[in-house]
Amino acid sequence: MIHNKDIIFLLKKISISILLVLCFTSSTLQATGEEQEVALELYPQWLSEENYTVQGNIGVEKDFKSDAWVEYYVKPSVTYAFDDNWGLHAGLGLYYTENKSSDNNFEARPYQGISYFYPLTEKWKLSGYFRAEERFQYNTNTRDEETTLRLRLRFRTNYIFNPLSTNYSWHRLLLGIEGFKSNNNVQDNPDIQDNYSYESRVSVGIERSFSKREKVRFELSWKYQVPPGDISTSSVNTVYFKIQYYPVWGESLRNKLFDRGIEE
Repeated sequence: MIHNKDIIFLLKKISISILLVLCFTSSTLQATGEEQEVALELYPQWLSEENYTVQGNIGVEKDFKSDAWVEYYVKPSVTYAFDDNWGLHAGLGLYYTENKSSDNNFEARPYQGISYFYPLTEKWKLSGYFRAEERFQYNTNTRDEETTLRLRLRFRTNYIFNPLSTNYSWHRLLLGIEGFKSNNNVQDNPDIQDNYSYESRVSVGIERSFSKREKVRFELSWKYQVPPGDISTSSVNTVYFKIQYYPVWGESLRNKLFDRGIEE
């Protein structure tokens, strides 16, 4: 039975962790002169007895310094592990961007991919993830649309401080690099949300465990983008503040995918 003191203690732990993350995020964003974005995500998962995982991000993202736009999204997906290293992925991302000074934008993004996971040591893990996604973007006012095929390749390594089952402790540190290639060469429609021929990201993150296999992740990403038909580039500092919830149902101890950490 959970007592009131236990609940108060849990709330204090969560509040302190969130406040520390927000303080560090605010100071980091104010120190940079480039564009900044903040995202808040919920990441529930259901784990089968051995090989399947059903999951999905639910989130909101906005510009840090203004209310010019806000984006809402949900990305349900399923993953299948056909051995201890390889996995297959498929899902659908749905995005809605609300703009203050321009038309709103809706995007559907079906995708499929493959991943590879390799434990370097007991604490160091390495993973690779490749996927292809079709981006269908629509201007909600003019009904104009644009379709883009995008390829993504990500490598990530992480170091585990403590098992996720250790409550209220720093869980792991992550470092990743990701590249994107889109097939569009010219921006045909200026009313459609920006697309880039090339994009790369470098990310660093840290996770803290709560109870019942819940954890919170703070992740800072640097994005480097090349617009279609233009060699000029823009650097975007993006801060993701994610809450990833590992549900009470499913077989987390027996599932092959649970400890890989290959999120969509």
